[in-house]
Amino acid sequence: MDVVLESSMNLMKKFPLCDSCLGRMFSTLLRGFSNEDRGRALKRAAVMELLARIKGGEIEAVSELKSIAPSLGGDFDRTFEEVGLEHKPSQCYICGGKIGEWISLYTQAVNRLKEVGAESFIVGVKVPKEVEDREEEVIKAFSMLSAESIKAELKREIGKRISASLGIPADFKNPGAVVLVDIESGEVRVSVNPIFIKGRYLKVGRNISQIRWFDEPEGGDSLSVEKMISSSLSKVYEGSEIVLHASGREDVDVRMLGSGRPFIIEIKNPRRRRANLKLISDLLNRSSPYGKFSIEGTASRGDVRVLKLMDSSKLKAYRVVAVSEEPLSESDRNAIEEKLKGAVVKQRTPLRVLRRRADIVRSKRIYDIKLKLVGTRTLVGILVADGGLYVKELVSGDEGRTVPSFSSLVGKKLLCAELDVVKVFI
Repeated sequence: MDVVLESSMNLMKKFPLCDSCLGRMFSTLLRGFSNEDRGRALKRAAVMELLARIKGGEIEAVSELKSIAPSLGGDFDRTFEEVGLEHKPSQCYICGGKIGEWISLYTQAVNRLKEVGAESFIVGVKVPKEVEDREEEVIKAFSMLSAESIKAELKREIGKRISASLGIPADFKNPGAVVLVDIESGEVRVSVNPIFIKGRYLKVGRNISQIRWFDEPEGGDSLSVEKMISSSLSKVYEGSEIVLHASGREDVDVRMLGSGRPFIIEIKNPRRRRANLKLISDLLNRSSPYGKFSIEGTASRGDVRVLKLMDSSKLKAYRVVAVSEEPLSESDRNAIEEKLKGAVVKQRTPLRVLRRRADIVRSKRIYDIKLKLVGTRTLVGILVADGGLYVKELVSGDEGRTVPSFSSLVGKKLLCAELDVVKVFI
């Protein structure tokens, strides 16, 4: 007898199995068919083999047919009548005859995915532990190396039906929605994944924050980059919330110039998912004369994590205007340039942000600095430094919390009058 056929008969002699659960024990042996197809074919082949032996006069074949009878459904009733045997199918030992019912839960997912307009999906299935335990018992009893799990079958079969119904693909890397099927309760939940869009922004005005103030009342009139984005895109995507993630943050009175600061827009729970990048760019650039946006493409949650780490590891170039209480000389300018170029600056958390940040000492390197003396009290220049440098405190010294500083190097009190970020090096 064929090895596969013999194995399938041995399985059915010990455990009543439905077509799907039997076929799943041989899942890796025949591609292009469902487990139900495999199981049905094996049962028919087994019965044909036994009938041939019975007709050949083998009495033992009758006993064998009786022993696999619990796994055989009503479509075998006439066969049992022919040989004069009583036939009473039993419930499947693994799934209890419910696997078809569980697969049919896909219809709930279809309705929900229609509502959210998902362009792709992935399926997750929660199977009762007792079902998995019974399946493991069957697999171990006969060392079925060709088997797959019932969870894998359910995910695949539910996914195939969803895809066929909606014409959208399963996406295992970046799905638009996650379908969670709880087999035990019959509950199907659909979680819509956010849309992520990456680009760069310029902030060409001052007194504009990067993100919205957490305590601002609804309809407040403050201006922020995040509010520019939210007001432009909320109606397009009907999202419950639009969040701005950026590589670092400039102060409210600091402009972001040059090629702009990298950012990612996160659109949570969107009712529309297709990202028309040109439309997004046009809407953002009409939102305010003080914000300019360059959209580069779509992104992922992983890109957000990389972006957040980018601030401390990437260089930034700043334009600074420093004003002194006392007259400055060319030797003062030269001393600041010479002492700071290549220097490592030790900065204790500035007093102005101490209430919301840990009081620690940070080390930041200044790679280059070029200053020009304008009049007798003003220095204007460009410096390139590690991300996260507190440039205002580099000028003032922050009561000795930043060392060295413009002020400490010339022995005069200087303050940062204007500051711009002119380049974020990527």
